[in-house]
Amino acid sequence: MVTDAGSADEFHRRQPEPDTGHELWVRHLPRPALVLGSTQPDELIVADRAEADGIEVCRRRSGGGLVYVDPATDCWIDAVVPAGSPLWRDDIGQAFHWIGEAWGRLLTDELGPAGPALVHRPTPHRGRPVRPLWCFAELGHGEVTVGAAKVVGLSQRRTRHWIRLQSLVLGGWPGRQLRPYLDADVARSLAARDRPTADDPDRAGELGPVIDPALVRAGPPAGVRLPGPEQLAADFLRRTAGSG
Repeated sequence: MVTDAGSADEFHRRQPEPDTGHELWVRHLPRPALVLGSTQPDELIVADRAEADGIEVCRRRSGGGLVYVDPATDCWIDAVVPAGSPLWRDDIGQAFHWIGEAWGRLLTDELGPAGPALVHRPTPHRGRPVRPLWCFAELGHGEVTVGAAKVVGLSQRRTRHWIRLQSLVLGGWPGRQLRPYLDADVARSLAARDRPTADDPDRAGELGPVIDPALVRAGPPAGVRLPGPEQLAADFLRRTAGSG
C-alpha cells in the first residue's frame, strides 16, 4: 500500500515498474482538480477561470470523460494488478469487476438502510458508443450506483506487465462545480459529434447528460451521506488486504 500527496497530474503520470506486484495507491490532493479525458481537447476547459479559483487542470491517459476531484469529499484509490495474478482478466470490462465488487460491498455495509450499492455489469449494445463529456454521465463495467446515482467511477491502463485500475468515489454532487469551467461552445460541439445515431435509438435519452453534467445523477442521492475520504480509504485498504 502506498499513500502519498501531490498533484493529480503527477499521480496520473505515475507508472508501475514492470516487476511491480499487487499494490494499492491512495492519493491525497492539495486542491481540487479538473482532469480531462484522454482524447478531450484542452479548449473544453476554461483553464484561466479554473486556475484563478485554485483548481488544477490536467489530463489522464485512461478513460474518455472529464473528472472533477474534490479532496474534501472524494476518495481516490488505484490498484495495480500484475500479470499472472488471480485478479488479472484479459477482458477489459471484466478486469473491473473485482474492484467494483469490493467498493459495492463496502458501501452497502457503510450505508445500511440507505443502500444497497449496486455493481454495474452492462450488456452489449449495438451502435456507436456515446462518449459523454463527464465520466460520471455513463455507467461502465464494475461501476457502482446508490439509488440509481453513480458514486464510483472506474478506468484503467494496462500493459503486458500490469493493469492499473483507477477508482474514484464521489462524496458529493459536482454538477454545479463543473458547469462554470466548461467552454459552452466546445461542449456543444463535442455533444453534437457524439450524439446517439439512428442505429442506436435506445441511447437517445442520453443526449441531455452528454451536454450538461448537472443533469446527471451522480454522487450520493439526497439524504445519503458517505463516510469521508479518509475513512473510506482506510476501510477499503483493510478489506482488500491480501487480495490476490
